[in-house]
Amino acid sequence: MKILKLTEFWNTPIISLPAGHLKLVEIGRALMADAKMVILDEPICGVSPKLANEIFQHITELRDEQGLTFLVIEHRLDIALPFADYVYVMHNGKVISEGTPEQVIGDPLVKKVYVGE
Repeated sequence: MKILKLTEFWNTPIISLPAGHLKLVEIGRALMADAKMVILDEPICGVSPKLANEIFQHITELRDEQGLTFLVIEHRLDIALPFADYVYVMHNGKVISEGTPEQVIGDPLVKKVYVGE
């Protein structure tokens, strides 16, 4: 709870927590299981941009300080990309591009598929 700055909620029923804090609790559960790799499916879905950035800051800190690996599936690229080390872009179940965030954003196929021509 300290690592994820959730101590103020120590006695709050989980069902009463806001969506963003529930996402942090999910990460905390993985930490309690001594996970070395954490897979998160849309960890900022339904979360305000401010809290979404805080969630990714926690992920970055855990990666840097505890050596954890995170595989994050996310559609809100405007928030997620600045925190990403490496990106895979999928379309119709196939990887169509991979690389650094800058490489993927500059990929003409990614632009065609996701932005349009």
